[in-house]
Amino acid sequence: MADLARRLGTALPVAALGVAAIWFSRDFPPVPGQIYGPGLFPAILGWVLTACSLGVALQPAGDHRATVATPEGRFAAAVYALAPAVLLLGWESIGWPILSLALGAALLAVGRVRWWRCLLGGLLIAVLTWVLFPMLLRVPLPRGPLPFIPY
Repeated sequence: MADLARRLGTALPVAALGVAAIWFSRDFPPVPGQIYGPGLFPAILGWVLTACSLGVALQPAGDHRATVATPEGRFAAAVYALAPAVLLLGWESIGWPILSLALGAALLAVGRVRWWRCLLGGLLIAVLTWVLFPMLLRVPLPRGPLPFIPY
């Protein structure tokens, strides 16, 4: 019962945040000449948060707590903490497609995901964010050494 309370204590605030993002994104004003308005990304993020909260609430019972008391846990915590700095430092020079692929795969690897899933996850992050931001929403992202990638 304590495990269920812990999971619901995590899942309910995340679900509330997701529902709020979906609700408030409806009121964003449309941009003339664009099919997708500024409310698209917050709505997608809201649906993803809501789905993740459902996954947390429905996970099987057991002790899944992460700990930084081990060397592996301290290393993972340091990598996750340094990821935003790596993103900011490599933003212009490396470019978003390469940086998001590498950083996404590295963060998944630290989470002990199998190598092929790390590569697939990094690739999905790079492709989906590139399609969403530069191609659909017309938000420019740095290309780095890949100037041939279309906007």
